[in-house]
Amino acid sequence: MGFKKYIIASFAFLFIIAAYVYTIDSSEFTVKIVEFGINRTLPIYIWIIMPALVLFFATILHMLFYGTKTYLQRSNIKKDIGKLSMLLSDRLLDKPSSLAIKTPELKEIADVLNTVQLKLTKDSEDLPLIASTVKIITDINNGKYISSRDLKLPENNIWSIKNTKNRLASDINFALEVIKNISNYSEDLTETAFQIALENRSVDTIKRLTNSSTLSKNMIKQLLLKDAEQLSLTNSEILNYLGNYQFSNKELINVAQHYKKTMSPEQLMNLFEDISSKNEDLMSSFLYILFEYQMIEKAREILENSQKNEYIPFKALLDLKDAGKYNYSIDDLILE
Repeated sequence: MGFKKYIIASFAFLFIIAAYVYTIDSSEFTVKIVEFGINRTLPIYIWIIMPALVLFFATILHMLFYGTKTYLQRSNIKKDIGKLSMLLSDRLLDKPSSLAIKTPELKEIADVLNTVQLKLTKDSEDLPLIASTVKIITDINNGKYISSRDLKLPENNIWSIKNTKNRLASDINFALEVIKNISNYSEDLTETAFQIALENRSVDTIKRLTNSSTLSKNMIKQLLLKDAEQLSLTNSEILNYLGNYQFSNKELINVAQHYKKTMSPEQLMNLFEDISSKNEDLMSSFLYILFEYQMIEKAREILENSQKNEYIPFKALLDLKDAGKYNYSIDDLILE
Protein backbone atom coordinates (compact mmCIF):
# COMPACT_ATOMS: atom_id res chain seq x y z
CA MET A 1 0.00 0.00 0.00
CA GLY A 2 1.28 3.46 -0.87
CA PHE A 3 2.03 6.07 1.77
CA LYS A 4 -0.85 8.35 0.74
CA LYS A 5 -3.32 5.47 0.57
CA TYR A 6 -2.24 4.33 4.04
CA ILE A 7 -2.92 7.81 5.51
CA ILE A 8 -6.33 8.09 3.83
CA ALA A 9 -7.34 4.57 4.88
CA SER A 10 -6.18 5.16 8.46
CA PHE A 11 -8.12 8.38 8.79
CA ALA A 12 -11.17 6.72 7.27
CA PHE A 13 -10.88 3.84 9.75
CA LEU A 14 -10.48 6.25 12.72
CA PHE A 15 -13.44 8.31 11.53
CA ILE A 16 -15.65 5.23 11.21
CA ILE A 17 -14.72 4.05 14.73
CA ALA A 18 -15.26 7.54 16.18
CA ALA A 19 -18.63 7.91 14.44
CA TYR A 20 -19.77 4.48 15.55
CA VAL A 21 -18.84 5.16 19.18
CA TYR A 22 -20.47 8.60 19.04
CA THR A 23 -23.77 7.02 17.92
CA ILE A 24 -23.63 4.65 20.88
CA ASP A 25 -22.49 7.10 23.54
CA SER A 26 -21.88 10.81 22.98
CA SER A 27 -21.05 11.59 26.61
CA GLU A 28 -17.71 12.71 27.98
CA PHE A 29 -15.17 10.95 30.16
CA THR A 30 -12.59 12.44 32.51
CA VAL A 31 -9.15 10.98 33.02
CA LYS A 32 -7.44 12.11 36.19
CA ILE A 33 -3.96 11.06 37.26
CA VAL A 34 -2.77 13.14 40.19
CA GLU A 35 0.86 11.85 40.12
CA PHE A 36 1.33 13.14 36.54
CA GLY A 37 -0.89 16.18 36.91
CA ILE A 38 -3.30 14.89 34.29
CA ASN A 39 -6.94 15.96 34.49
CA ARG A 40 -8.54 15.86 31.05
CA THR A 41 -12.20 15.58 29.99
CA LEU A 42 -12.89 14.50 26.40
CA PRO A 43 -15.71 12.85 24.50
CA ILE A 44 -15.66 9.08 24.80
CA TYR A 45 -15.15 8.56 21.05
CA ILE A 46 -11.91 10.60 21.30
CA TRP A 47 -10.65 8.41 24.13
CA ILE A 48 -11.54 5.33 22.10
CA ILE A 49 -9.58 6.33 18.98
CA MET A 50 -6.68 7.97 20.86
CA PRO A 51 -4.54 4.76 21.18
CA ALA A 52 -5.12 4.04 17.50
CA LEU A 53 -4.22 7.67 16.71
CA VAL A 54 -0.98 7.41 18.67
CA LEU A 55 -0.20 4.15 16.87
CA PHE A 56 -0.99 5.84 13.56
CA PHE A 57 1.49 8.68 14.15
CA ALA A 58 4.11 6.22 15.40
CA THR A 59 3.60 4.19 12.24
CA ILE A 60 3.93 7.33 10.11
CA LEU A 61 7.22 8.21 11.84
CA HIS A 62 8.41 4.65 11.34
CA MET A 63 7.53 4.74 7.66
CA LEU A 64 9.12 8.17 7.22
CA PHE A 65 12.34 7.01 8.89
CA TYR A 66 12.74 3.82 6.89
CA GLY A 67 11.44 5.45 3.74
CA THR A 68 14.10 8.15 4.05
CA LYS A 69 16.73 5.52 4.80
CA THR A 70 15.71 3.47 1.76
CA TYR A 71 15.70 6.61 -0.41
CA LEU A 72 19.22 7.52 0.71
CA GLN A 73 20.41 3.96 0.08
CA ARG A 74 18.92 3.98 -3.40
CA SER A 75 20.40 7.42 -4.01
CA ASN A 76 23.84 6.18 -2.92
CA ILE A 77 23.50 3.11 -5.14
CA LYS A 78 22.55 5.32 -8.08
CA LYS A 79 25.53 7.58 -7.44
CA ASP A 80 27.83 4.58 -7.01
CA ILE A 81 26.63 3.08 -10.29
CA GLY A 82 27.51 6.38 -11.94
CA LYS A 83 30.94 6.28 -10.28
CA LEU A 84 31.33 2.67 -11.40
CA SER A 85 30.82 3.70 -15.03
CA MET A 86 33.41 6.47 -14.53
CA LEU A 87 35.80 3.95 -13.00
CA LEU A 88 35.23 1.63 -15.95
CA SER A 89 36.09 4.45 -18.32
CA ASP A 90 39.21 5.26 -16.29
CA ARG A 91 40.38 1.67 -16.43
CA LEU A 92 39.84 1.50 -20.19
CA LEU A 93 42.11 4.54 -20.41
CA ASP A 94 44.61 2.83 -18.09
CA LYS A 95 44.00 5.53 -15.50
CA PRO A 96 44.00 4.67 -11.76
CA SER A 97 40.76 5.65 -10.06
CA SER A 98 40.31 6.90 -6.50
CA LEU A 99 36.53 7.32 -6.59
CA ALA A 100 34.95 6.56 -3.20
CA ILE A 101 32.14 3.98 -3.50
CA LYS A 102 29.95 3.46 -0.43
CA THR A 103 27.83 0.47 -1.45
CA PRO A 104 29.75 -2.63 -0.20
CA GLU A 105 28.78 -4.86 -3.13
CA LEU A 106 29.68 -2.22 -5.71
CA LYS A 107 32.90 -1.39 -3.84
CA GLU A 108 34.00 -5.02 -4.26
CA ILE A 109 33.41 -4.73 -8.02
CA ALA A 110 35.36 -1.44 -8.06
CA ASP A 111 38.29 -3.06 -6.23
CA VAL A 112 38.37 -5.82 -8.85
CA LEU A 113 38.24 -3.32 -11.73
CA ASN A 114 41.17 -1.42 -10.23
CA THR A 115 43.36 -4.52 -10.44
CA VAL A 116 42.64 -5.65 -14.01
CA GLN A 117 43.47 -4.31 -17.47
CA LEU A 118 40.51 -3.81 -19.76
CA LYS A 119 40.44 -3.83 -23.56
CA LEU A 120 37.80 -2.86 -26.07
CA THR A 121 36.03 -5.32 -28.35
CA LYS A 122 34.07 -4.68 -31.52
CA ASP A 123 30.83 -4.62 -29.47
CA SER A 124 32.07 -1.96 -27.02
CA GLU A 125 30.67 0.89 -29.12
CA ASP A 126 27.15 -0.29 -28.33
CA LEU A 127 27.54 0.26 -24.57
CA PRO A 128 26.11 3.69 -23.59
CA LEU A 129 27.95 3.85 -20.25
CA ILE A 130 31.38 3.94 -21.93
CA ALA A 131 30.46 5.34 -25.35
CA SER A 132 32.47 8.55 -24.92
CA THR A 133 35.53 6.65 -23.72
CA VAL A 134 35.27 4.19 -26.60
CA LYS A 135 35.20 7.13 -29.03
CA ILE A 136 38.33 8.63 -27.45
CA ILE A 137 40.26 5.38 -27.71
CA THR A 138 39.06 4.76 -31.26
CA ASP A 139 40.06 8.27 -32.35
CA ILE A 140 43.52 7.93 -30.82
CA ASN A 141 44.02 4.50 -32.42
CA ASN A 142 43.05 6.05 -35.75
CA GLY A 143 45.80 8.65 -35.42
CA LYS A 144 43.65 11.59 -34.34
CA TYR A 145 45.02 14.09 -31.81
CA ILE A 146 42.72 15.02 -28.91
CA SER A 147 43.35 18.20 -26.96
CA SER A 148 44.95 17.56 -23.57
CA ARG A 149 42.19 19.65 -22.00
CA ASP A 150 39.63 17.18 -23.31
CA LEU A 151 41.68 14.06 -22.63
CA LYS A 152 42.70 14.96 -19.05
CA LEU A 153 45.21 12.13 -18.57
CA PRO A 154 48.62 12.08 -16.85
CA GLU A 155 51.56 12.66 -19.20
CA ASN A 156 52.95 9.17 -18.54
CA ASN A 157 49.63 7.47 -19.37
CA ILE A 158 49.89 5.12 -22.38
CA TRP A 159 46.96 6.79 -24.16
CA SER A 160 48.32 10.24 -23.41
CA ILE A 161 51.69 9.23 -24.89
CA LYS A 162 50.02 7.75 -27.97
CA ASN A 163 47.90 10.87 -28.33
CA THR A 164 51.01 13.07 -28.14
CA LYS A 165 52.65 10.91 -30.83
CA ASN A 166 49.59 11.57 -32.99
CA ARG A 167 50.20 15.29 -32.52
CA LEU A 168 53.85 14.85 -33.42
CA ALA A 169 52.89 13.07 -36.64
CA SER A 170 50.49 15.84 -37.67
CA ASP A 171 52.31 18.91 -36.37
CA ILE A 172 55.98 19.26 -37.41
CA ASN A 173 56.29 22.49 -35.39
CA PHE A 174 55.40 20.60 -32.24
CA ALA A 175 58.01 17.94 -33.10
CA LEU A 176 60.61 20.69 -33.44
CA GLU A 177 59.49 22.16 -30.10
CA VAL A 178 59.97 18.77 -28.43
CA ILE A 179 63.50 18.22 -29.72
CA LYS A 180 64.33 21.80 -28.77
CA ASN A 181 63.32 21.03 -25.17
CA ILE A 182 64.26 17.35 -24.93
CA SER A 183 64.66 17.39 -21.15
CA ASN A 184 60.96 18.25 -20.72
CA TYR A 185 59.70 15.09 -22.43
CA SER A 186 60.06 11.32 -22.06
CA GLU A 187 62.69 9.44 -24.03
CA ASP A 188 60.02 7.63 -26.04
CA LEU A 189 58.43 10.90 -27.19
CA THR A 190 61.73 12.63 -27.94
CA GLU A 191 62.90 9.67 -30.04
CA THR A 192 59.68 9.84 -32.07
CA ALA A 193 59.86 13.63 -32.39
CA PHE A 194 63.49 13.43 -33.49
CA GLN A 195 62.71 10.87 -36.17
CA ILE A 196 59.82 12.98 -37.50
CA ALA A 197 61.96 16.13 -37.45
CA LEU A 198 64.74 14.38 -39.37
CA GLU A 199 62.28 13.22 -42.01
CA ASN A 200 60.93 16.74 -42.54
CA ARG A 201 63.81 19.12 -41.81
CA SER A 202 67.47 19.44 -42.76
CA VAL A 203 70.40 18.38 -40.61
CA ASP A 204 71.33 22.06 -40.27
CA THR A 205 67.93 22.79 -38.73
CA ILE A 206 68.22 19.87 -36.30
CA LYS A 207 71.77 20.89 -35.38
CA ARG A 208 70.62 24.45 -34.68
CA LEU A 209 67.70 23.39 -32.48
CA THR A 210 69.42 20.73 -30.38
CA ASN A 211 72.38 20.39 -28.08
CA SER A 212 74.58 17.39 -28.90
CA SER A 213 74.90 16.48 -25.22
CA THR A 214 71.12 16.04 -24.87
CA LEU A 215 70.74 13.64 -27.80
CA SER A 216 70.56 9.91 -27.18
CA LYS A 217 72.95 7.50 -28.85
CA ASN A 218 70.21 6.36 -31.21
CA MET A 219 69.41 9.96 -32.15
CA ILE A 220 73.05 10.62 -32.98
CA LYS A 221 73.19 7.54 -35.20
CA GLN A 222 70.03 8.68 -37.02
CA LEU A 223 71.47 12.19 -37.42
CA LEU A 224 74.74 10.89 -38.88
CA LEU A 225 72.93 8.59 -41.30
CA LYS A 226 70.84 11.56 -42.48
CA ASP A 227 73.95 13.71 -42.71
CA ALA A 228 75.54 11.06 -44.92
CA GLU A 229 72.96 12.14 -47.52
CA GLN A 230 73.41 15.90 -47.04
CA LEU A 231 77.00 16.34 -45.76
CA SER A 232 76.03 19.28 -43.55
CA LEU A 233 78.32 18.43 -40.64
CA THR A 234 82.03 19.04 -40.48
CA ASN A 235 84.43 16.36 -39.27
CA SER A 236 84.84 18.30 -36.06
CA GLU A 237 81.07 18.33 -35.48
CA ILE A 238 80.80 14.61 -36.24
CA LEU A 239 83.56 13.90 -33.72
CA ASN A 240 81.74 16.03 -31.18
CA TYR A 241 78.56 13.97 -31.61
CA LEU A 242 80.45 10.67 -31.44
CA GLY A 243 82.29 11.77 -28.31
CA ASN A 244 79.09 11.79 -26.25
CA TYR A 245 78.78 7.98 -26.25
CA GLN A 246 80.90 4.85 -26.58
CA PHE A 247 80.34 3.59 -30.12
CA SER A 248 81.50 0.15 -31.22
CA ASN A 249 83.57 -0.53 -34.31
CA LYS A 250 80.55 -2.22 -35.87
CA GLU A 251 78.40 0.88 -35.35
CA LEU A 252 81.09 3.17 -36.76
CA ILE A 253 81.61 0.94 -39.77
CA ASN A 254 77.88 1.16 -40.45
CA VAL A 255 78.18 4.96 -40.35
CA ALA A 256 81.20 4.79 -42.67
CA GLN A 257 79.31 2.65 -45.17
CA HIS A 258 76.74 5.42 -45.53
CA TYR A 259 79.23 8.29 -45.59
CA LYS A 260 81.42 6.67 -48.26
CA LYS A 261 78.56 7.10 -50.76
CA THR A 262 78.79 10.89 -50.57
CA MET A 263 81.89 11.95 -48.62
CA SER A 264 85.25 12.22 -50.31
CA PRO A 265 87.75 9.43 -49.50
CA GLU A 266 90.23 11.91 -48.06
CA GLN A 267 87.68 13.47 -45.68
CA LEU A 268 86.38 10.06 -44.59
CA MET A 269 89.91 8.74 -43.94
CA ASN A 270 90.77 11.86 -41.95
CA LEU A 271 87.60 11.48 -39.92
CA PHE A 272 88.25 7.87 -38.94
CA GLU A 273 91.93 8.51 -38.34
CA ASP A 274 90.89 11.14 -35.81
CA ILE A 275 88.37 8.71 -34.28
CA SER A 276 91.02 5.98 -33.85
CA SER A 277 93.59 8.43 -32.49
CA LYS A 278 91.17 9.43 -29.73
CA ASN A 279 90.36 5.81 -28.90
CA GLU A 280 92.63 2.96 -29.98
CA ASP A 281 89.81 0.48 -29.41
CA LEU A 282 88.20 1.95 -32.54
CA MET A 283 91.18 1.28 -34.79
CA SER A 284 89.23 -1.45 -36.61
CA SER A 285 86.89 1.17 -38.06
CA PHE A 286 89.91 3.10 -39.43
CA LEU A 287 91.40 -0.10 -40.87
CA TYR A 288 88.07 -0.73 -42.56
CA ILE A 289 88.34 2.64 -44.36
CA LEU A 290 91.95 1.98 -45.36
CA PHE A 291 91.08 -1.38 -46.88
CA GLU A 292 88.00 0.09 -48.52
CA TYR A 293 90.13 2.67 -50.35
CA GLN A 294 93.01 0.24 -50.96
CA MET A 295 95.40 2.11 -48.66
CA ILE A 296 97.14 -1.21 -48.14
CA GLU A 297 100.58 0.01 -47.14
CA LYS A 298 99.25 2.31 -44.44
CA ALA A 299 97.06 -0.53 -43.17
CA ARG A 300 100.06 -2.86 -43.27
CA GLU A 301 102.06 -0.46 -41.11
CA ILE A 302 99.34 -0.42 -38.46
CA LEU A 303 98.91 -4.19 -38.52
CA GLU A 304 102.64 -4.93 -38.31
CA ASN A 305 102.94 -2.73 -35.21
CA SER A 306 99.97 -4.38 -33.50
CA GLN A 307 99.80 -7.30 -31.09
CA LYS A 308 99.63 -10.81 -32.54
CA ASN A 309 96.00 -11.35 -31.44
CA GLU A 310 94.78 -7.93 -32.63
CA TYR A 311 92.86 -7.20 -35.86
CA ILE A 312 92.84 -10.86 -36.96
CA PRO A 313 90.23 -10.34 -39.76
CA PHE A 314 92.30 -7.53 -41.29
CA LYS A 315 95.51 -9.50 -41.08
CA ALA A 316 93.74 -12.42 -42.76
CA LEU A 317 92.53 -10.15 -45.54
CA LEU A 318 96.01 -8.68 -45.97
CA ASP A 319 97.47 -12.17 -46.31
CA LEU A 320 94.87 -13.00 -48.94
CA LYS A 321 95.71 -9.87 -50.90
CA ASP A 322 99.41 -10.61 -50.64
CA ALA A 323 98.64 -14.08 -52.03
CA GLY A 324 96.72 -12.58 -54.94
CA LYS A 325 93.26 -13.55 -53.66
CA TYR A 326 91.45 -10.32 -54.50
CA ASN A 327 87.98 -11.81 -54.76
CA TYR A 328 87.36 -11.23 -51.05
CA SER A 329 85.77 -8.03 -49.73
CA ILE A 330 86.43 -6.36 -46.41
CA ASP A 331 82.65 -6.52 -45.77
CA ASP A 332 82.83 -10.33 -45.96
CA LEU A 333 85.20 -10.46 -43.01
CA ILE A 334 84.25 -7.68 -40.62
CA LEU A 335 81.53 -9.00 -38.35
CA GLU A 336 82.16 -7.08 -35.15
